[in-house]
Amino acid sequence: MTEADAPASRRRVARTLAARVYIPTFIAEIGIGAMLPVLALSVIDMGHTAAFGSLAVVAYQLGRMPGSALGGGLAHRIGSAHAALVTLGVIALGSVIAALAPGLAVFMVGAVLVGLGHASYHVARQDQILGVISSTFIARSLTSLAGVWRISNFVGPLLGAGLIAIWGVDAIYWLGFVCILLAMAVLAAVGMRGDRRIVRPDHRVSLLEVAREQRHTLTTLGLTVVATGALRQARIAVIPLWASHVGLSPEVATLVFSISAGIDMLLFYPAGLTMDRRGRLWTAIPSSLLLAAGFIALPFTDGVAQVTAAALILGIGNGWGSGLIMTLGADVAPEHGRSVFTGIWMILQDIGGLAGPALVSLGAVIALPVGFFAVGGIGLATTGGFLAWVPRTRPAHHHEID
Repeated sequence: MTEADAPASRRRVARTLAARVYIPTFIAEIGIGAMLPVLALSVIDMGHTAAFGSLAVVAYQLGRMPGSALGGGLAHRIGSAHAALVTLGVIALGSVIAALAPGLAVFMVGAVLVGLGHASYHVARQDQILGVISSTFIARSLTSLAGVWRISNFVGPLLGAGLIAIWGVDAIYWLGFVCILLAMAVLAAVGMRGDRRIVRPDHRVSLLEVAREQRHTLTTLGLTVVATGALRQARIAVIPLWASHVGLSPEVATLVFSISAGIDMLLFYPAGLTMDRRGRLWTAIPSSLLLAAGFIALPFTDGVAQVTAAALILGIGNGWGSGLIMTLGADVAPEHGRSVFTGIWMILQDIGGLAGPALVSLGAVIALPVGFFAVGGIGLATTGGFLAWVPRTRPAHHHEID
């Protein structure tokens, strides 16, 4: 391909990724984004306490743990687009079970299935992008995927709030079901071309085999993935917790969180462009430092303006790290067993996602700020891990879309 042909090729790649990956993901994530915030509310509506309500979120996170490995394995065996279609079906099944659940136990099964399918779908989508994009545009392509998730997860709860007001909480799961079916239809119509040729393996690769071969990477840079997962999930918990602690109403607390999410949502493309042009550390270091600063600053705030300022720091830090974990995973993934490695990589993030909110809760037993400071310390340690282990060079993968 000549230099003059490059812009046309990039536009063709962008259009193809939009049709095959971003549009189906946007539709699906609207439904998922509407469901996730109401998992705990549904349990409380059944007459259980808030403590039981939090178990629904735990059930979703537990479903994610094997889900990442499942997505990687399916992508390796049947192709990433076909894997995405199957895993959307798992989410659809989970949403129907949640909507029709007669009691807590059945509802938890639905929550686990939503988590299982959601994590699997994320890995399949990542693998599909990596199968068709050149190394020059990996960060932009993956941060755009992260941006799609953020935008749709911002839209989903807004739609869900209206449905709850009219038909009640259960209507959210039917919204999720409809969105998933629409995404499956779009994916089946335009997303399957070339799937078998690109990623169909000559032989199967086991998760344990890949983990053994990549144990050095997983026990070094992989630690920063766990820590980053902890930071990001703890961020979701600490903003409403502290807002409530200082006396802000639920409506104001929600607005503060929405402002933080809004700034987060706007930064995905600049972050990807910076990673591709300047290197991964240019987003990794500022992101982890800002997240650490936000956690440490939040306990010193009082009143809506100060809490919002700290929440904005957290939102900027999280947004500037959009797609970072996926991009680093793409950088260090082996050609042999890439999709399986991606599944392992995302499991590490899910482990952190469980640990972060748990650390906040444990700290709150002593005093609420203790957990905040502990997570802030993890952010500072993560910065050191990035400096030590992020590769300074990137692999030269080159693929073309049919």
